[in-house]
Amino acid sequence: MNDWNEGYFTGSTYTYGYYRELSPAYQRFILLANGFSVSAESDESIHCELGFGQGVSINIHAASNPGYFIGTDFNPAHSSHANDLLKSFSSEEPRIRFFDDSFEQMIDRDLPQFDSISLHGIWTWISTENQKRVVEFARKFLKPGGIFYNSYNVFPGWAPKSPLRELLILHDKFSESNFSTKKRVEDAIQFIQNFVATDPVFLKTAPGFKPMLDMISKQSPDYIAHEFLNRDWICMYFTEVLEMLSDAKLDFACTTELIELYDNLNFNQAALSFLNKIENPIMREQVKDYFLNRQFRKDLFVRGARKISQVESMSRLAKIRFVLTTSDEVKPDFQTVLGNIKIAPEVQDAVIQYLKTDNYRPKSIEEIAQATKSKNPLQTLIILTHRGVIAPCQSDESIKKVKKRCDKLNAYICSRAEFNTNIVFLASPVTGGGFHVNKSEMLVLNSIRHGKKNSKDIARDIWQSFVRTGERISKEGKRLETMEENLPLLEDMAKTVIDKKLSIFHALQII
Repeated sequence: MNDWNEGYFTGSTYTYGYYRELSPAYQRFILLANGFSVSAESDESIHCELGFGQGVSINIHAASNPGYFIGTDFNPAHSSHANDLLKSFSSEEPRIRFFDDSFEQMIDRDLPQFDSISLHGIWTWISTENQKRVVEFARKFLKPGGIFYNSYNVFPGWAPKSPLRELLILHDKFSESNFSTKKRVEDAIQFIQNFVATDPVFLKTAPGFKPMLDMISKQSPDYIAHEFLNRDWICMYFTEVLEMLSDAKLDFACTTELIELYDNLNFNQAALSFLNKIENPIMREQVKDYFLNRQFRKDLFVRGARKISQVESMSRLAKIRFVLTTSDEVKPDFQTVLGNIKIAPEVQDAVIQYLKTDNYRPKSIEEIAQATKSKNPLQTLIILTHRGVIAPCQSDESIKKVKKRCDKLNAYICSRAEFNTNIVFLASPVTGGGFHVNKSEMLVLNSIRHGKKNSKDIARDIWQSFVRTGERISKEGKRLETMEENLPLLEDMAKTVIDKKLSIFHALQII
């Protein structure tokens, strides 16, 4: 039998997650914020994602960013789903193509030069041979100045926890189970829980083992299977990954964690004093992983990274606009590895209140600084972006170019919400990325798209959907069966979305 999966777990399909770090628009913003030269948005840009899973991220980004996208996931079920999403907004564009090729097959394809190549959560779970193929792919197809995004498990954070993965895969391998993925995962976890209950000596030297087991036991079986039950699992140190990628002439630029722009928010004074004595930037970055006990990195590399002056960086950043992505109250404090941090709450409040004005219209740093009388609100804006409270915006020209594609994709995803909720993100032409939208919100948006304007009409429209699908609202644990019982609650649901979320949806041009 042809082992087409090369050891990767294919007993079930992968989850339907979305990852903003894969967005070309967001990648460019992160690089600029870190002082690197970045190319402008372009209709001619071509981006690639390797191992796109169900294709949620690549489709949202293909719809919401100028340019074109090519990607592959060698699981044909994943590729089929990704192409179904693609057909909803771009069925005739030859420069947007999704394959079910292996990395080896992709290297042999006649492909263009890419402005970016991204892979999320792939590197650790493939063989050394396939890691080399990824490097060769980048060497062959990434443009000079092109961006390479890679996320992967790392030591030292994984050092005390890797035995858990070994026990999981050991049980799955030798139990010779033909059961479903859910049963296989449940049996493996139960086996390890029984092992822990015996209080083995091993646990005394691995304090992270039991908390890790408790954490993963709450995850979905599909996630656990794809995360832990692959034949290949190669955890590395940051410097080892960097050494491999250097064969493709890739320079490390920065992590995608914007909070790491501010060392004082991540390290105490003793750690900062120690780190500041390390002159080599790569050695310093590796030592930071020890201080943070980091177990997962999300890194941006550039083929020929070029730093720009602080004056030029600030000048370009000042023109970037930001949009508020939540109508909820935003607390002034947030968590870092140092604990609970509060940064200039009066500046944050002023920024958020100003971003709400004029129907949440996107506003530039220059506008924000003038309106809030803050000399430099950049740190506040960076931190709010890190927290997902706001998002950097694309140019008006780019927004206009991608608006129709986003509308088509969003209409398709919202229409699917009647039957399933596996995708809970919509595409924003304003940010060039995805925005979390729950099922209730999608049902309301779908009704608005069909011309319903007030909460009563929307509630009746959703009720008709319930009639088709057999769905009902539950209250205090009781399923409500009749129209008379459901309609008032559906109306309240619609009113809540209209009052609290619709302004955000309009500002993001999701509706």
